[in-house]
Amino acid sequence: MTGATATLPPGFPPHRTSPSGGRHGSGGGMPGPPTAAVRGTVERLAVGSMAVAFAAQFAVRPSGPGNSSPVDALTLVSLLSVAMWAAAARVPVRAPYAIGFGLMVLGGALAGLVSDLPGTALLALAQDVVLLAWGTAVVTVARDPARLRLLATAWSYAATACASVLVAGSLAHLTVITGVVAREGNRALFTFGDPNYAATYWVLSLFVVYAAKVPRRSGPRVLAYAVLVWALLLTESNGGLVELGLGCLLIAAVAMHRRHGLVGAIACVLLTGVVTTAALTAVPLSSIQTWARTSGQSILVNSLGRSNDSSAQRSLLVTESLQLYQTGNTLGTGPATTKALLSARGYPYAKEAHDDYLAALVERGPVGLLGLLVLLASAAYRAGRLLRPRPGPPDPRELPRPVGLVAALLATAAASTYYEVMHFRFVWGLLAFVAAASFADAARRGPRRRVAPSPAGGPR
Repeated sequence: MTGATATLPPGFPPHRTSPSGGRHGSGGGMPGPPTAAVRGTVERLAVGSMAVAFAAQFAVRPSGPGNSSPVDALTLVSLLSVAMWAAAARVPVRAPYAIGFGLMVLGGALAGLVSDLPGTALLALAQDVVLLAWGTAVVTVARDPARLRLLATAWSYAATACASVLVAGSLAHLTVITGVVAREGNRALFTFGDPNYAATYWVLSLFVVYAAKVPRRSGPRVLAYAVLVWALLLTESNGGLVELGLGCLLIAAVAMHRRHGLVGAIACVLLTGVVTTAALTAVPLSSIQTWARTSGQSILVNSLGRSNDSSAQRSLLVTESLQLYQTGNTLGTGPATTKALLSARGYPYAKEAHDDYLAALVERGPVGLLGLLVLLASAAYRAGRLLRPRPGPPDPRELPRPVGLVAALLATAAASTYYEVMHFRFVWGLLAFVAAASFADAARRGPRRRVAPSPAGGPR
């Protein structure tokens, strides 16, 4: 008589069995070493807790002490679970962004020593270390292609479900769901507390859905794209639309490159640029902004209609931040201190830097800015590996379309120019996905073969 065998989702390790067919430690037949069963259990706990952490990336509000969030508890659980698994099974741990992020932390520590707000700087550095540790834990889990796909699937389904809830709440005019507050007009914050934060989440989630190709059927997947774009529109974020456009352009250019070579990719980019330039020449941006402001449609008034004011405010903030740096220490003002210092010194527009590159220079000095550039260069190098066609037949365990991760990374780089996104947890999840996928790609291609030079006098 044959017993039923339970199946596990892709990415979860199977139960180990003894030669007689029983599970290790179950008492059936000849039990295997209990350490094998323990390792398997800890591994499943690590993978499962990490999947739950990715699914809960939307749980940012309500915030707690030190700007902590409900998702942080799940993040710490997943981090500890992976640490236990790595210790029990002697899993190799790699920190692909340690050099760049280490320089950022070093720059922040040096700036914190001379900062007027050392306590604020110390708290920000502690959060930095946790983010780096969690990103490393994600890479440790996701280096297996099946586990990477499992985590991406968890992210995709959770984001799609959240977007669906937001759209339903918007149609029902339920502010408890949309998160609309007076200071932001009609912009939907959902659980993120900030419309630009929410917009970045929806854009990156859309590209992760594309990369994971879930749901598997095209009809439900198109519906997932639709609700994610709808959720993005509800944030009324101009930057979010730019991120979405850049990511889609990259995907189109890569597709043209694979079909028609480099000429096709260049033609795709140039055609997009020409059409955009011609459209803005025929209908100037200022005219579009005026039309949007007077349209009476809140979604147009609060997006295109306010774009001119937003640009002016950001220009003022850049000027104030640079003045703050020039009048302070060369090492920087200290992490997360820009808003408090601008307010204390009487600047008219006291806000955070709203720009990762500017924030790195002002708050962490030249060392911190160098670290950010090294980190981004490392991510770009790893992303470049994912743009190459895969050798051999497709592996069903792998992400079907890793170019989606690269598109999300490009969107993140764009968002960094108008918002500080490097402290977003899901951005570090994305960076870890890119690194893990590049490791899997390198393993699939195998070591590079070196051709031995021919001896003098001709070929062998």
